Amino acid sequence: MKVISIFLMSHILICASLNAQIANLKESGMESLKKNSIYFEILGNAAVWSLNYDRIVPLKNELAVLIRIGGNEYHGYDTNKLSFNFLGTAGILYGDHIHFFETSIGYTHFTGDPDRLIVLTGGYRRQGQKGLVIRATPMYIYNTEKGDTFGNSLWFGLSFGYSF
Repeated sequence: MKVISIFLMSHILICASLNAQIANLKESGMESLKKNSIYFEILGNAAVWSLNYDRIVPLKNELAVLIRIGGNEYHGYDTNKLSFNFLGTAGILYGDHIHFFETSIGYTHFTGDPDRLIVLTGGYRRQGQKGLVIRATPMYIYNTEKGDTFGNSLWFGLSFGYSF
């Protein structure tokens, strides 16, 4: 009888610890990640600065799709006319519950200029459990406007924001 009770107790403890480990694994993956983010980007896709919103759609435990929209207003150096710029991006996040590799392709539309930018990024994203988002993204910007001086080169973006 003692052997059976010890056997049962040990199996109950083993099963309980395995269930706790499985629950911790689910909480540490994409399921526990905050899906919405708002952040300010310096340089980056919109060339100077932008305010952005993105949504994360989990696919697997370490993989998610990222959809981003953003915009800014910009005074050209040769005019006082306001230019409103809009950007859209689709990408992939890969990583654990805080540190991610982010890669994406995006499009930036400038209303005051003929510039249309196609942006390829690959960088680092830190998204803390309390909501802090930090992104550092090197990128290649291709300008579809021929003869323009901006684009067709490497560029960099740095973002700070909040996830919820």
